[in-house]
Amino acid sequence: MKRHIATAIALAGAALCAAAPLHAGTSLNASGQTRGQVEDLGEIVEAEQDVVKSRFRANITARGEFTSNALLTGNNSNNDFIFLPVIELGYTQPLGTKFTLDLAAKVDLGLYVNHTERAFVGYSFKSTLDYQPVANSPKFFVAVEPYRYDSIDGDGMISQAIGFSAGTDWGYAFNEGHSLLFTGYAFTAYIADPDIDTRNAHKLVAGVSHQFRDDLTGQLFYAWQHTTFTHYDRADSKHLVGMNLIYQFAQDWFATLAGAFADNDSDKDIASYQSVSGSLGVTYQF
Repeated sequence: MKRHIATAIALAGAALCAAAPLHAGTSLNASGQTRGQVEDLGEIVEAEQDVVKSRFRANITARGEFTSNALLTGNNSNNDFIFLPVIELGYTQPLGTKFTLDLAAKVDLGLYVNHTERAFVGYSFKSTLDYQPVANSPKFFVAVEPYRYDSIDGDGMISQAIGFSAGTDWGYAFNEGHSLLFTGYAFTAYIADPDIDTRNAHKLVAGVSHQFRDDLTGQLFYAWQHTTFTHYDRADSKHLVGMNLIYQFAQDWFATLAGAFADNDSDKDIASYQSVSGSLGVTYQF
């Protein structure tokens, strides 16, 4: 499996998982939706992996997204265009032959064309410890991720929390290493402020990626997430279907074209919604 296939998959995951955190006033009290809408499908790893070496990394992404339901509350049409730039710094350190420690810090912005009052800035730091018993076997991981989202318009904090995760992921390469089946599961417990957003989330993901050419990779995936809120009488079940195309047009430069459909069913009617989104992004990785 070529290294840049894994890179493309990681970039695709970042592009498809972004959904804006919602404002605390309306979203928390009326729908209960906050940063929990920012989905992380988990780490997708290549099946035939090179020996991991210590390395620093940095990604700068500029992405524009059209969404059919910017508010993510109820089944209505609040379409909008969102500009979503992201800066991420990371470091990977092997710990022996079976463990790997990964550290990642991220700053992201959400700038809306129509719903300008929803503009946000987010900060997060994630520490992940991977364990792989033998080559090509499933990986197991634990992670800790504190985050905070603030409103850009001066209304202060939207939400902040720390998430504790555990899970597994696995990939199977075939077609002479040009294709990859992947699946994963993660459980995350969030301790949040405001505490109405404290929740437990189970996430499942499965999909396939294929390398059409050396510089072109596609991906199709399905994800399901079940979330229960511990200080609020609410439970959600979310289905997400997504696809993307990743093109490496220059050394360290990637373009991503992505689309997704989300269907969130909640026992709070206002928190049930459907949305369709499409995005185009450019990432510089070094």
